[in-house]
Order: sequence, then structure tokens, then C-alpha cells
Amino acid sequence: MIDAWLLFGHVIGTVVLVAGIGLEVYAVTAAGRATTVAELRVAVRAARALPVMMPLATLLMTGCGLALVAHDPAFHFGDAWVVAAIGIVVAISVVGGGFSGRPATRLLDAANAAPEGPLPPHLAALVRDPVLLASARITAIAATWAIWLMSVHPHATGTLISLAAATLLSTIAIAASTTPAQPPVGTDADAAALSKLPPGDTGNRTASAA
Repeated sequence: MIDAWLLFGHVIGTVVLVAGIGLEVYAVTAAGRATTVAELRVAVRAARALPVMMPLATLLMTGCGLALVAHDPAFHFGDAWVVAAIGIVVAISVVGGGFSGRPATRLLDAANAAPEGPLPPHLAALVRDPVLLASARITAIAATWAIWLMSVHPHATGTLISLAAATLLSTIAIAASTTPAQPPVGTDADAAALSKLPPGDTGNRTASAA
């Protein structure tokens, strides 16, 4: 009976983790597509729940998982997949789930403080922060790997092969996150000026500036 409750808590933690990572990936993706401050605020609004969801998921997965391994004779702390799974949970906690880190905090605060109108360049730069993008992608890869380990329970060889695959995917994710993006056109002053124009005058202002 105890094992069933421990497994239930572990599964709930996994569900919360997947939901949190889903919110994080959505927020990062939607923020990257935002062209106005209002769109950016909507994109990152859901991410405010992550500082609560991610620690809760880590607590349930780690606490119930370790207790289950200790209580169930079918599992052992020396198993390769158990060691790897514990390491993944620690890694996810260190990475911070992206939006619990400093780049995301700066983005959330800047989005709230920015005036209505087109997305200014300084906010666009925060959206494209390579640390923010890489952490979201690596966390998703790590969570997928952890769920695979807990489902398949591979031997040492399978665990090492999956580690190599996860490392390769993480390297690709980091490289993609640090690829320089096209610099934004205009300045913060231009964005503020455009936001004050009537909708029909934006094109005329752009044409006259050219």
C-alpha cells in the first residue's frame, strides 16, 4: 500500500513537471513571436506559475522516488537508471526551469514596466536571451529523458546510450539558442513614437522616414 502511494506521488510530480515545462516552452515560443508589449505580456503570463510548479514537481519526484527505491526491493540505488534519474532531477533544479532564472525575471519585470505599443528593441533582446532559450530546451530534453528512464528501466548500457543521445540533443539546443538573430530595426524611441501614432499613419511615417 505504501508503494502505491509513493508511486502515485511520484507520478503526480512527473505530471506537474511536464505541465510546467509545457508552460515554459509555450511562453518562450509565444514571447519570441510577440510584436507588441501586450502580446508579450500575454505570452509570459502563464509562466508566473512556474516558480511554484517546478519546486513542487522536484519535491514530489525526488521525495517519493527516493522513498520508493528505498522501500521497494525491486529497485536499487546502484541501478544506472536510478542514478541517472536522480542526476536529471538535480540538473533540472539547477537549470531552474528557465523562467525561474534571472533572464526570465528580467523579462517579466521589463514586460510589466514597458508602455503599450510595438515591442521595443531592449525587450526583443531579452526575449532572445540565449540563456533563457537554452534552459527551456535543455529542461524539456532532460525531462523527456527522465520519463524514458523511469518507464523503461534500462541497464547500464542503455542508460549510457541514452545519456549520449541527450547530451547530443542538448548540445544542438545550445548551439541553436546561441545563434545570432537578426538585430531589431529601430530604437526604443522609434517604438514609442510609433505607438502614439493613429493606426493609419504608421505606414506614412515609415515611408517619410525612408
